[in-house]
Amino acid sequence: MKNLSLFLLLCLLFVACAKDEDKEPILVTDIVMPTQASFKPGDPVTIKAQGFQPDDDIMFEIYWPLPDEPALNYQGYALGVSPVMIEQTATSITFLAPGHYPASTTKVRLRRSRDIMTLGEIAVTSGEAPKEFQLYGIANSHSSTSYDNCIEHISLTDGNTKGILDLTEDQKDFSCVANVPESQNLCGIQTKDGVRRVFSYDLSMRFWQDMGLENILTLCNGNSSIIAVRQISPNEVVLASIGSWPYTRNTDLAPTRKYKLPANINPESLTRYPGVQGSTSQLLLAADNGNNSFTPIVLDLRQGSEKVYPDESIQATALIPFWTVIHGKDTGTTKYVRTGGYAVVRADNGQTELRIWDSTEMKLEEPFATFPNSARSVTMLAQDTETMKIYVLFDTNRSGRLIYAYDLVKKDWQRVPDNYPYSEIVMAR
Repeated sequence: MKNLSLFLLLCLLFVACAKDEDKEPILVTDIVMPTQASFKPGDPVTIKAQGFQPDDDIMFEIYWPLPDEPALNYQGYALGVSPVMIEQTATSITFLAPGHYPASTTKVRLRRSRDIMTLGEIAVTSGEAPKEFQLYGIANSHSSTSYDNCIEHISLTDGNTKGILDLTEDQKDFSCVANVPESQNLCGIQTKDGVRRVFSYDLSMRFWQDMGLENILTLCNGNSSIIAVRQISPNEVVLASIGSWPYTRNTDLAPTRKYKLPANINPESLTRYPGVQGSTSQLLLAADNGNNSFTPIVLDLRQGSEKVYPDESIQATALIPFWTVIHGKDTGTTKYVRTGGYAVVRADNGQTELRIWDSTEMKLEEPFATFPNSARSVTMLAQDTETMKIYVLFDTNRSGRLIYAYDLVKKDWQRVPDNYPYSEIVMAR
């Protein structure tokens, strides 16, 4: 009997110790959570408490119900999500409510060394990307119009526009805009203190972020990321990558791989238009020679290669790289494949020609579409094999500019209603 009592006592002590180990440590006290019922993605959230330390980390656990499992409280989740911090003091922390997720319950956790404490929970409305790709227009300081510098959403149904944000004085040259595929992130270049830097605007959380990349000549729409062309010497460049949320930055894709530009190509000539990744192994750029001529410049992306392929110069007032999708029958496959091309604005008559870049022969093919006006910007919509369109922003002789889409399936031009003041257009979620 005594042995049984001793055994029961040991069991109780073991259970008590296990429960103590499960208890979260007390890292801060007097916690005051916000009283607001719910937050929109990007709203500032402040939590007050006593005892925050400078090296404390905040992380989110985000939970949301799945529509096909209504009986379960939560099925979808994202753990260890880092917040966008605004301010941290000894008595409070302020961060932006997370975006990019369905309407959720977000648990806010405080980490100090190996200890983790739950501060509380907030409700956040949906910040998911739209199911369909969206068209955005950028009116920057290169727009040559009196329209305010801004970013706007353009309805593909009726052409109506909706303001996203106004560009401030130090953002007004936001240009060479590219989009991380499948993300809600617009990346562009701004000049700060004479240095070309990469900044991004998050369409879900509505905040700007300095990506920490300097001396950038241009940005390129890649297959799975944005590729930045970074100048490192008077005639050498390297490539850097910008991934999707939470927006990873790789300083160099291959630090030891440097591309040496041809002697007749000034690095600054690559700054006029964004580039594109055409096939998996080629990056298409356009060099403005400054005398109504351009030179196609192609960087070889294959592992270990540092080759640069300049084509013959073209008499043109614009040479705008774009990517598109073509049937792969010429490459030995029945599938559609990604390829690159250029919108060429002829110097003699201002007509725009859409031309595929032949990645084998390393030259431009004959035009597959033409338009009588001069192109300013090009972006691609590829929803599926039935919805493949190249959107082009054209100059006009009247006030405003036109946007037309070339339908690659129907082989015709379709106008987006209304006139527009933009200098660039871009597709994004």
